[in-house]
Amino acid sequence: MSKDSDTPSSRKPAKPIGRFGTGTLSLLQILCVTILFVGINYLSSQYYAPKDLSADAAFTLSPATKRFLESPAVQERDEPIRVIVAFRRSNGFYDRVRALAEEYSRIAGKGKVKLELVDPIRSPDRTQQIKEAYRKVFGTAFNNRTMFTTDLVIIDARTKAERDAMVSSPNDPPKKSHIRFIESENMARFETDEKGQRKITGFVGEDAITTGLVAAIEGQPRKVYLFTDKTGYTVDTVDSPLSTFEGILLSQNALTVRAPISGLDRIPDDAAAVAIINPAYDFTPQELEVLGEYWNRPKSGVLVTLGQETPPRLRAFLRNLGITPGRDRVITAKGDQIISTVRGTFKGGMEFTKDFWDKVATFEGATNSLEIRDSDNEDLLNRKIMPYTLLETGPEFWGETRFGAATPAFDPREDNPGPSRLAGAVIRGGATRDDVGDSVSKMVVISNSDFLSPKYLTDINRNFMASSANWLIGREELTGFGPRTLGTYKLPLLDSQVSFINRVNLFFLPGFAFLIGLIVWSSRRA
Repeated sequence: MSKDSDTPSSRKPAKPIGRFGTGTLSLLQILCVTILFVGINYLSSQYYAPKDLSADAAFTLSPATKRFLESPAVQERDEPIRVIVAFRRSNGFYDRVRALAEEYSRIAGKGKVKLELVDPIRSPDRTQQIKEAYRKVFGTAFNNRTMFTTDLVIIDARTKAERDAMVSSPNDPPKKSHIRFIESENMARFETDEKGQRKITGFVGEDAITTGLVAAIEGQPRKVYLFTDKTGYTVDTVDSPLSTFEGILLSQNALTVRAPISGLDRIPDDAAAVAIINPAYDFTPQELEVLGEYWNRPKSGVLVTLGQETPPRLRAFLRNLGITPGRDRVITAKGDQIISTVRGTFKGGMEFTKDFWDKVATFEGATNSLEIRDSDNEDLLNRKIMPYTLLETGPEFWGETRFGAATPAFDPREDNPGPSRLAGAVIRGGATRDDVGDSVSKMVVISNSDFLSPKYLTDINRNFMASSANWLIGREELTGFGPRTLGTYKLPLLDSQVSFINRVNLFFLPGFAFLIGLIVWSSRRA
């Protein structure tokens, strides 16, 4: 039976191949793959998130810059901000500046920042057009210098009406309030070595561009009045903490106006805030009236950084607002060693310090404790005054009232136990009400001034000071961690080490490759 079943007559005929159906199915598959490929590419071009893979996140904007780009100051503009990056590709900063500028444009979104990249060498025609458009404004800003003698970034935040007015009245004096020029030198940090040579040690491009962007949008800088007749610091030295303070404000488009309060009958209305840095001389009753009148105005801001001892009348003024400077020195002990370098942790509660919450700041120099009445303060709340703690030490620190003693030790009868408060804020008015929330008075009190010294200033302290200033003058979107300085690092090598590296590169590495080749050749012949 098996033989009969295998006969040709018992086999089923083969099914004919449907070539038309197979071809149609193949075409449909190709069409589906093509549509899928095009669709994926289109979606990825519209919805994507870049990733900064650099070791130090060199191409990532700081939280403060991102918040400013997403703030109403940028998003509610009817016309885009023009940013022209006129950099030669041979410039060492070209890649970083280009990448940063593209990030500004991307994060702002919706065409709010219109970016143009121009190489003055490769695009001479476009460079000449830019030069004609901004030549007069640039000459006014830089004492009649010629444009493009150095690479620069141009930030133009003018409205169309302002641009048209400048074109229609070419003979009128140029207005530069909403135009800023950032030269490449301003994006570098320089230091002078022991031979007197000036060398680049860091890149501060984001800091320079953000400052220029804020200045171009706002036009005129905010004014902060510094009472120079009350400070214990020397005013005119370059390494003075006052110079550092002025530099921090300038990077936030805020201009420090040095003004003795003794010569003021009333603090001017253009004061966005006032600053009392390291007060060593007390206020007179008349001067306190001037300060009190300013504090009671809507949108006033007061910044106080204390020194070794707070003058009595100023101390009483602050105590009336819920913050009392201690007559002590914050220290801790490690064995027999007394440590006056104070470490504090930022506390939650205030939005303008949110980026710093649970971060540690270090204060060198003289630091005293603050008594901040952020609880059990019904009398203050009745006056719509609300104090907050910003920075606090751990329990190992205490306020030593006899710091000058030979061996200071904590005495619960006369010393102030830890944790010690190091910084606080005060708000006067209805801060939680939307109708008057932007009309409150604000104050920041810091129990140390020496942290502003160039040799003590740290990044987090700089950011804290900048955030405090921005919060006081009503720029909450610029608070938090600001732009970082990207350093350039040099590996010191001895002449003998350099010679060894050269020998390795010139002789040993080629010789090693040649040896490997001989071994392979020998093994193949065998």
